[in-house]
Amino acid sequence: MPKKRIHLVCNAHLDPVWLWHWEDGLAEALSTYRVAAEFCRRHRRFVFNHNEALLYNWVQQYEPRLFNRIKMLVRTGQWHISGGTYLQPDINSTSGESHIRQYLLGRGYFTETFGSYPKTAYNFDSFGHAEGFCQILAGCGMANYIFCRPDFGTYDLPVGAFRWQDRSGSEVVARRSDDHYLSREDFPRQLDRFLKHYGDEPETMILWGLGNHGGGPSRAQYTQLKSYIRNHREVEWIESTPDRFFADLLKHSGSLPVVRGEIQNSFPGCYTSMSRVKRAHREAESLMAATERLCALSWWWGAAAYPRKDLEVAWKDILFGEFHDILPGSGTPTVERDSLQLLAHANEILRRRRFKALHSLIRLEPRGAAGHVPVFVANPHGFPVRTQIEFELQLGHDPEALRNPKVKLRLDGRDHPCQRLKAEANVAEPWRVRLATMVKLDPWQVLRLEEHLINDRSEPQWRAPKVTARFLSFRSTKFHLRINPKTGLVDHLSLPGESRSLVGPGAFAPAYFADLDHSWTCGSPKRSPTRAVWSVPPAWDAAPAGRFRLAGRADAARLSPPPADKWTKATGTAARPLRIIEHGPLRTVVEAMFVCGSSGVVRQYHIGHSDGSLQICDRVFNNHRDHMLKLMVPLAFEVRDSISEALYSAVERPASRRHEDRTNQRWVAVRGRHGGKAVFLAVLNTASFAHSLTGRELALNVLRSPAYSSFNLDPENPRQSQRFVPRQDQGEHMLCFSLMIGRRFAETPVSRAAQLLNTPPFCQVYYPQAEKGDRRLRRRVAGTVLVDDAHVQVVALKKAEKGNDLIVRLQETAGRERQITVRIKPFRQPIRLTIGRYGLVTLAVRRGGSKLRWRRMNLVEQPVL
Repeated sequence: MPKKRIHLVCNAHLDPVWLWHWEDGLAEALSTYRVAAEFCRRHRRFVFNHNEALLYNWVQQYEPRLFNRIKMLVRTGQWHISGGTYLQPDINSTSGESHIRQYLLGRGYFTETFGSYPKTAYNFDSFGHAEGFCQILAGCGMANYIFCRPDFGTYDLPVGAFRWQDRSGSEVVARRSDDHYLSREDFPRQLDRFLKHYGDEPETMILWGLGNHGGGPSRAQYTQLKSYIRNHREVEWIESTPDRFFADLLKHSGSLPVVRGEIQNSFPGCYTSMSRVKRAHREAESLMAATERLCALSWWWGAAAYPRKDLEVAWKDILFGEFHDILPGSGTPTVERDSLQLLAHANEILRRRRFKALHSLIRLEPRGAAGHVPVFVANPHGFPVRTQIEFELQLGHDPEALRNPKVKLRLDGRDHPCQRLKAEANVAEPWRVRLATMVKLDPWQVLRLEEHLINDRSEPQWRAPKVTARFLSFRSTKFHLRINPKTGLVDHLSLPGESRSLVGPGAFAPAYFADLDHSWTCGSPKRSPTRAVWSVPPAWDAAPAGRFRLAGRADAARLSPPPADKWTKATGTAARPLRIIEHGPLRTVVEAMFVCGSSGVVRQYHIGHSDGSLQICDRVFNNHRDHMLKLMVPLAFEVRDSISEALYSAVERPASRRHEDRTNQRWVAVRGRHGGKAVFLAVLNTASFAHSLTGRELALNVLRSPAYSSFNLDPENPRQSQRFVPRQDQGEHMLCFSLMIGRRFAETPVSRAAQLLNTPPFCQVYYPQAEKGDRRLRRRVAGTVLVDDAHVQVVALKKAEKGNDLIVRLQETAGRERQITVRIKPFRQPIRLTIGRYGLVTLAVRRGGSKLRWRRMNLVEQPVL
């Protein structure tokens, strides 16, 4: 019988930020790498493993001599480039495209700098692993994957390696390190447990080294390890790498067990903690999608150079913000502040580049007629869009023109319907005008509208309709909606022509659940047996601790004091907790105010008449501590399951008995039956990353308020219990939900609607100068990349990292292998290919004279052989 082989994989799990700011993380990275390099010099058989391109780049910048030593050690095999990413991110709240860029930037850096790139990815400390991640790993050239959470004993997985598959059929060989990524003071006892735990595994691996704040491998632990090896000759010990372990394992492992789908839950409080950072990250991701695509179109048509360096800087800001102690909300107030500044830096770069790309496409446009204001609207999506947009215009300072201005829009020489809205500014004179209008945009189209105004003295001043049950009942081509004038909540939401509501009375009510003071774990304090709660939370029972009620007039006046209370002689307050604030041919906006203790919510229901849209936009004033805020949606149909967006994928889950939090990205849908027929309710969001679903209620997470970086607080410790401790996410927050209902759920339209909600068309007022050049350029851009199948969408459009290829990434969203045709203007030559069910395909396209040349690439832009 051959000896059992144990691969010793030394690492130093180093958090660039967590309980410290990034400068401390940088200093620890330098120290860690110094210690590891010295270990390699002293011990010729020692092998050090480390990933994260960010940390290597820090060493390259600040200690180039040390960096050159590391390069030499990589060449001799004592230092192994592992993991392969820019850093170890959160794997739940980040988009699929962001994960691809973690590997794309990591691969580019490691290959160019070290000539080395691993086949084994790892995320030792990330809090769960989403559906769809297998396809991203495999598509980025990673064959294997190591992780540590969910911890052993909290989630049932095979002991040792297994084959992990997602719904696309993509697969990697994965392994949970049940003994975790670091070695402790009782290292020999830890090794004893390890040998017993993996007793049936002939080829196994142990991670050892220090974690979190770096420090490198410990001399004392290495001495203990060598002594332990001498006393256990029955085992063959190899100082090794993750790549070598998996290569040796697969030589003689036989068949491995198969695990399908997501691997959750671990620290579900992190799905909601530090909402401001999550919202800022989502905004940056969405802005990046629009900007990168517009820049690619501008470059492809020869209108402007591609801003590769600026986009790379913005991507690095976004990717840093995805670190698994930033985005999950487990950092300190300093980490929150620094992360928001970092993401704001990305946004500033992207907004400048977005404007420049649009400007390059419209600057040669003809001038407008006298008195007309040109407005350009860019569709950042590869699918046709029909939606309402909003934008503001400057009317000028002519007193006669401003006496009673009536604004009109024209499209292609014809009047185009629009609706006047309140401008963002609160000045008495109407210097700025805000308009809503309905637009139909082809894929990638840049539309031109013309605004002009007339002085219409006969136009009556706008008056809000009275709030009655009659005026709070709405019918459109897509729904029938009733808002209760006594509660301000939705009492009825049904399909057109049907009397049965899909939701129960009081739907979308904001409610607080009493929560644990734990940055990582959320749940019921009443059901928690001890204050020392770790990764598995006690779920909430059905009833929340406190529900919001419709505000009284005094509450409404406190939330938004009206000027009429100060400057008129009327007694009492003019404030109303429920009112119609916009009403016209395109939309009605109903505003409601709710209160719960010292917290408040100002809600706007946006009811689209022309497009059947329905949105709920909440401005939350959160003053609760140690609570979770959710929107409660009682369901009036038989619930089958939920499906929600994951990493370029979606995950299906059954309902649970209690409110157990589950991850989602931009949408979640509940499917079931109503009156014997299939129905669904889908909720799209701009800033909600988790939900819970029981058999009778959907609860959408909004925010939670634990202390920063808190767990297992000691009530006997005066430094924790006898002073003010700041809580997360206090104060004002904005988020928006969009609702869809229907018979049979289809992922494609829901996915498109969620993309549109988060990445809307870009509107810009601009006066062209009519320079010489191609005035048809704006019109030519429309339809640049077209796919002949509606269930295959373009999810990324960029210039290649190297060379002059246009990178086109496609995703299939309906679960069927498809033969598709892609057309790219100005070429007539079709691209025909096959895309698998729920698959991702990346194309590299280039101009070859009069012909179009293309080839398939993997997700990190390497040719597929």
